Amino acid sequence: MSSDIQKSADRNRLYLLVITLMLAGRAMTLAFLGDVGGGGAGDPPKAWLLPLLGDAIIGITALGVADLVWRRRGLAAWTLVVVWNALAIWDALSAFTVHLTTPWPSFFMIEIFGASMFFAASAMHAACIVLVCRPSTRRSFGVA
Repeated sequence: MSSDIQKSADRNRLYLLVITLMLAGRAMTLAFLGDVGGGGAGDPPKAWLLPLLGDAIIGITALGVADLVWRRRGLAAWTLVVVWNALAIWDALSAFTVHLTTPWPSFFMIEIFGASMFFAASAMHAACIVLVCRPSTRRSFGVA
């Protein structure tokens, strides 16, 4: 790879790393799993179990994906990064559907950001897919 293409690939991988590490924050939902359906003030409704679990899984696995982004090469690593982000978009939009049908108004993230938080997460994951699919980034993974 030429110097300029390598710099572009390195920059894209750095952006991917930073965004992926930010998305690890989705693991904070682990704190709410024990209260799902508890009926207490502020407890998440039962319908929120899968969205919270999905967020927790996405957040925890973000660390492994960050390792793939920064240190790994090959088609398998590249594919896992794309698939993880696609599944995370599906998870965030599924949570939005649950939000519409069974609101949890006392969740601090919804109080602060409203429903836009679901779309912000989806947009961050979509940005990762765009970055990893750029030609220079694909080549840096060894994917033509």
